[in-house]
Amino acid sequence: MRQTATPRDTAKHPLKPNRRPPRTQRQRWYLVMSTSILAAIVVLGALLYWINRPVSITVNGKQTHVRIGSTATEVFEDKHVQTTPGDVVSVNDRVLRAGEGHAFSLKVNDQELSPQDGEAYCVQGDEQLEFSDGANVVEDYETTTEPILPELAFYGTGTTVSYISQWGRSGTLEHRTGKESGEQTQVVAEEPVPCIVTRTDLLLDEDHPYVALTFDDGPADPYTEQYLDILAEHGARATFFCLGDSVEQYPELAQRVVGAGHQLANHTMAHNQLTSVPDATVRDEIERSAAVIEGACGVATTHLRPPYGDFTERSWLASGGTITAAVRWSGDSQDWRLPGADAIVENLLAGVRPGSILLMHDGGGDRSQDVEALPKVIERLQEDGYELVTVSELLRAAGDIPEEVCSGTGTMPEGAVWPEQIAPDGYLDTYLEQHQ
Repeated sequence: MRQTATPRDTAKHPLKPNRRPPRTQRQRWYLVMSTSILAAIVVLGALLYWINRPVSITVNGKQTHVRIGSTATEVFEDKHVQTTPGDVVSVNDRVLRAGEGHAFSLKVNDQELSPQDGEAYCVQGDEQLEFSDGANVVEDYETTTEPILPELAFYGTGTTVSYISQWGRSGTLEHRTGKESGEQTQVVAEEPVPCIVTRTDLLLDEDHPYVALTFDDGPADPYTEQYLDILAEHGARATFFCLGDSVEQYPELAQRVVGAGHQLANHTMAHNQLTSVPDATVRDEIERSAAVIEGACGVATTHLRPPYGDFTERSWLASGGTITAAVRWSGDSQDWRLPGADAIVENLLAGVRPGSILLMHDGGGDRSQDVEALPKVIERLQEDGYELVTVSELLRAAGDIPEEVCSGTGTMPEGAVWPEQIAPDGYLDTYLEQHQ
């Protein structure tokens, strides 16, 4: 006999009919999931297509299509480009293994790439790729290095001022020994930078009507003090090229020069003619005088007035980087001849122009004629519209001289190297052509 459910049996499982969601709800869930999966497949497919899409390029003049991001090596192989590979060579360029160098050289849009960059280049589309024969590969080698000292080169033909327009730096010479061949060679891995001395005559324009009065051989009693009084009375500035010996004798006069706002510079220690003494003496004369000046006045100076104006290329080399400028003159009073005050005035003013450097003396003998001539010189110059400035100010007015030179306090910068020889003729022309 078939039994029928009783109310009691039904009551045991009151929730059983509700364990599954309604049919319509299951259908919605399946629809959402399938739609999401389909959308993901579409997005992924689009992404894969975009990542691997074909792009147009030109290979050795022929247009073709490749997968974006393809390396040049892949393009080279896939398009069967024909080139002659380079060789593996020794450090002396002797062929060790033919055809085992770089497979090709590459230009992209007419820009030459290094062999390594060319092989790794990735195509972006619309480029022009030009493959050519491959470069050689140099065997592995061991290296030792040594510095290449810079040379001292001279630029320009002026005679009034010469100054350092570029400090020198060492280059590097590599000694290479091939690991496979055992051969040896030398290669300039880094070119040295020459030290350049520029020679000029300071031709200023009419917008810079500046003239520099300069006095040599002091300080001296009583003339330096008399000069300072005259300069103050006329509102003029000047440059005193002092001897170290004289500064030691009259430190208070040197201090007054600085205190009055004038420039104090170097005239060597004892007025030796620098072209007739050993190289070591040249540097010693400059350095000792500079040290005395700084010790007495607290002023560092790298401007030099060479005794007798005699300072050659060899003198520059012997100076050892102790100066930034050698300053001569364009107007000479010839006061050492004691020609009379009026002659001193006329000698100085003959041919004066903007940028002139005028030479007088406040030491080294009887300077009473200079004391008489100085006010007349200043008044005539000021009447003609000239402003009397220091050598530093005159150099600065030129506009193209480094400030470290103009200031008269610049020194050889860290990392610079002073030359040990003068560059041969034509060296600087070649260097400037290569570095313009």
